[in-house]
Amino acid sequence: MEDREAGLQDRLSDLPDYIIQEILCFLEINQAIQTSVLSKRWKNLWASVPDLNFNSKGFKEQTFPKFLRRVISKREDCNVRRLDVFTHLPIRLSSMEGLINYAVAHQVEDFRFVSDDVQPVYLPECGSLKALFLSRCKFGDLRTSFGFGFANLTSLDLYVCWFCYSENDFGDPFASCQNLRRLCLRYCRFPSLKRLKITGFQLVSLEIQGFGYGDRGLQEGCEVEIFAPNLLSFVYKFSKPVDFCGLHFPSLDYVEVHVWQHGNDEATDHDKRRASLCLMSMFEGFGNAQSVKLYCETIQVLDLVDGLLEQQPSPFKRLKKVDVHCNRESFKVPAHVTNYLLAGTTGQELYLEGLAWLYALKCFICTVYL
Repeated sequence: MEDREAGLQDRLSDLPDYIIQEILCFLEINQAIQTSVLSKRWKNLWASVPDLNFNSKGFKEQTFPKFLRRVISKREDCNVRRLDVFTHLPIRLSSMEGLINYAVAHQVEDFRFVSDDVQPVYLPECGSLKALFLSRCKFGDLRTSFGFGFANLTSLDLYVCWFCYSENDFGDPFASCQNLRRLCLRYCRFPSLKRLKITGFQLVSLEIQGFGYGDRGLQEGCEVEIFAPNLLSFVYKFSKPVDFCGLHFPSLDYVEVHVWQHGNDEATDHDKRRASLCLMSMFEGFGNAQSVKLYCETIQVLDLVDGLLEQQPSPFKRLKKVDVHCNRESFKVPAHVTNYLLAGTTGQELYLEGLAWLYALKCFICTVYL
């Protein structure tokens, strides 16, 4: 046994520093620091690992910022490949700015910040950043219509983020991200805007969740325009209909839409008509899509006003497949809705699918496990 342990120890010692540092990247930074007690060789290896993973678990509100500053001060002057910060504690803006400025100065490529509380965040321009994930951040005092200055960013995920424009009612926050290819906005808020534009010349994939007026992040009447000439996939889920005044998707291939209108019984005829018209206007931007996935709630919004849908031509020109997912076995797609979806295509084999059985299967699985 002793010989075997000695052999394992020798193999680990024979590894070059850069491989050991890659192994340390899988640890949180406080755990990586603890490996410095293993031997003299390991004493300072943590100080040059390319990935920094901070987690506030086990820290107090006063000690976590001090730990951040200490790590930065003790780390060697080498580039940061990836910076992860997971915190359940509030962090002062000055501490966050210091950490972010350090990462920017050291050519960070991938930055993830996840917080339990909404944190004010200042993001300086960064030419090295390629992937960014931010959760519960507030971008305050955006004096210009442009929000992000990441020229080489290719992937951006934002979850429950607030965009506060102090002197503008128009915002185009991603226009400066000229190489952005993937954008995901989940439950983000733009409370002061009357017009929101999303510009993505290189954008290929766009996903928007938890969108709508009022408690969904947009002030009533805000118009939304999206210009993405190379977009292939557009997903709009868990949202309400809004006024998409312009959707420029000439390359679009796949669309997924899941919207609903709460309180149909209490809603006025005006509200119902507006919701249906907003959704139909949205569909007009999907004319080039070949594959469409809808939900039964989306079908219900289309059909809120009797006789309205029959007056509209089908927006789809190249449609090959429509999937309708439903959580009720009794749901049927009305004939005039089917005609609206499919009438614009000729000479194609179309597939209209209702997946009520999927819900029954899920219920069966849950019952078995319970």
